[in-house]
Amino acid sequence: MTMLMNVIKRPILPAPVKKSLDRVSRKLSSFGVQDFVNEELHGPSTHLFKKRGKLVRPILVLMGAHFIGCDTDKYVDLALASELMHVSSLIHDDIIDNDGERRGMPTVHSKYGDKAAILGGDALIAKSVMIASTYGGKIMEEMAKASMDMCAGELLDYGFQKSGKVPGVEECLDIAGLKSASLIASCCSVAAVHMGRKQAGNMYRFGKSLGMAFQIRDDIMDYIAWSKGRRRNALVPNIVSSLEAENGDRRMQSVLDAVELNGMYVTKAISELDDVPEAELLKGYARLIQVSA
Repeated sequence: MTMLMNVIKRPILPAPVKKSLDRVSRKLSSFGVQDFVNEELHGPSTHLFKKRGKLVRPILVLMGAHFIGCDTDKYVDLALASELMHVSSLIHDDIIDNDGERRGMPTVHSKYGDKAAILGGDALIAKSVMIASTYGGKIMEEMAKASMDMCAGELLDYGFQKSGKVPGVEECLDIAGLKSASLIASCCSVAAVHMGRKQAGNMYRFGKSLGMAFQIRDDIMDYIAWSKGRRRNALVPNIVSSLEAENGDRRMQSVLDAVELNGMYVTKAISELDDVPEAELLKGYARLIQVSA
């Protein structure tokens, strides 16, 4: 597995995007008890904010706004709402997968119990919807559709876990498209939707392919980490495990097949913006998601 290399680097963000992203980070760390009614709900709801994630979804909301020439500060709250929606899905996903650790900390259900964790995740969805509602009904619809897709994908995932059946490649892609790519697609396009820009469709399709490439990359890296002896959540179906065979050469080929899929989706994402002027910044971000062999 050592011949594989992840070429992802931290994106160099335009100054307005970086400034607005810093505001998102500050808002995430400043939620008080009053924002979640009482201490009992505040604890499980905000536990994962103690260590900041990669903030991929807020970055994409802000980059989408910057791309269409909008003031990125106008979309700080919408970027925040996207991260709350994402974290809610992590809390619920960890319960379903019975994971004990997230971001180097105990998972929410490990620290507070399953029931409190479920309610904490629900509270984040409610807070996300509350914040997104200030941008109007169309944005609410976009966020709600992404959330519905994420729920459907999670249930597909759980169905395979429960049955013990290993999903095939197409089934893995269906799960990834719903669980991961749907919210990323909405994040890329939501500013354009809000402003009624014609690029919204291209940006949604760009985000959908970007989300697929992102999930496949994570599955590849997860598989490699596991093969080196570090913990891997074997309950989560992924592209590599669905291709895996007992033969060592075939396992290596399976990883390379997944790398090829990752590259295919990166190329597809970039092609969605071929006819969109001044799209090089977003295309460059997509290239950062590519894994090379």
